[in-house]
Amino acid sequence: MRTIRSTVLLTSFAALMALCGAASAESTAADYNAQGVQAYNAKDWNNAVASFESAYKLERTNPTVRRNLCNALQAQANEYARGEDFDTATRLLAQAITVDPENASPLIQLGSYYLHVDMNADAAARLAEAVELDPANLDAQELLGDAYYKQNDVNAAVTQWEYVKEKDPARKGLEGKLSKANREASVENNFSKSASSHFEYLHKPNINGVDLNKVLRILERAYREIGIKSGGVYPPSPIQVSVYDADDFEKATMLGEHVGAVYDGKIRVPIRDKAGNILPEDELTRRLYHEYTHVIVRSWAGDKVPWWFNEGLAETFSNDLSEAELAVLREANAQDLLFKLADLEQGQLKKLDPDALQLAYQQSHATVDFLWGKYGVRGLSAMLENLRLGNSAEESLVLSYRLNYLLLEKEVGQTLGSTVAQR
Repeated sequence: MRTIRSTVLLTSFAALMALCGAASAESTAADYNAQGVQAYNAKDWNNAVASFESAYKLERTNPTVRRNLCNALQAQANEYARGEDFDTATRLLAQAITVDPENASPLIQLGSYYLHVDMNADAAARLAEAVELDPANLDAQELLGDAYYKQNDVNAAVTQWEYVKEKDPARKGLEGKLSKANREASVENNFSKSASSHFEYLHKPNINGVDLNKVLRILERAYREIGIKSGGVYPPSPIQVSVYDADDFEKATMLGEHVGAVYDGKIRVPIRDKAGNILPEDELTRRLYHEYTHVIVRSWAGDKVPWWFNEGLAETFSNDLSEAELAVLREANAQDLLFKLADLEQGQLKKLDPDALQLAYQQSHATVDFLWGKYGVRGLSAMLENLRLGNSAEESLVLSYRLNYLLLEKEVGQTLGSTVAQR
């Protein structure tokens, strides 16, 4: 998340008196302002805001007081955002915008927070206001491109990012965004757009309505069912979906055919296989439930969730381990070939060969199956909340389940062993 910095105007008592005149009310405003500056410099945001608010009540038109209160509210909002309390952070920024409406900085900060919680339309609106106020601000321009991209308006995003690149060719991370977006645009340029209650879809024009409606129905069902399973988590709408055939999916994502679908901020799924056949409904359901689970996880804990838990949960909520998969896991467990969970914290999609990746998925599935079966939604909620608050993966596991990695690996191994004995 980009941090928006602001600087309080270090206005002395005498300077503020010169602005306000010598009446006693203005002197009191100056006193409050000085107290606010002192608190701000000590990073005491609560007292800084309180002092500047007192000055503002007395001198609402004073630009120094307004800017100082705005900056203090921004700093306080940033503190809440660090603690993942975006409701409070956005409320404080809305107040800052009211206090200092010609200042682009709180608009940019608010837009970045809205992007973080996937309120993409709100982000775009606020960032567009910021760009109008301060067209030279490249942070605002780039973030507006991010908002357009997350709304599946790739061409508008590219336009924004290319403007930023023209002004700052070496800007970090921008080339990667442009490369990805241009690749997707080359595939999706002639796609049509459709919508359901909670999703927006880009799809090839030649996908017929019956097949597309199948995708819509499955995802709306996932929205209800997985929302209930996860304890009532319903991400902001609309959730973006791109529906491809197999070839276009590979071109847009640069992923091999062993990957059945992906969520990268948008659900991307091929509806046809290499032969041009529509996927069977049970397979399409499995893929879409899997990717929608990632939407739930992201909406709760962002990118702080370890790969094994994220993928294991998506597998647990989308299908059951088959007999063949259990047999592979039992054999790997017997030969001590299962992964250490610490080694599965980071993304594995481009690290492992297809066979090893399949085992990693199966092991993650078995591990989360064990946790879900024993602790249910209470453990899941605690795990995601502890991750959201910034605890490490293993710390969150201990806090949520009273298990460290070694104990969890042992429990899952024993479960696989007992499965052998029972069968």
